Amino acid sequence: MPDIDKDVQKEAVKEALREWLDSQFATFGKWTLSGLVASAFAGMIYLWLASHGWVPTK
Repeated sequence: MPDIDKDVQKEAVKEALREWLDSQFATFGKWTLSGLVASAFAGMIYLWLASHGWVPTK
């Protein structure tokens, strides 16, 4: 492998990764990601409440 400045190599990898992640995020969709995060958060809150004595009414 040729001698390349480590900073230049690091920046090139960071830029390539950033471009790849941007395209993947655009494909996946912002709304899908935020929906999954919201669902996970609601599930964690439910489990925490249930473990601290909260019983949902039927």
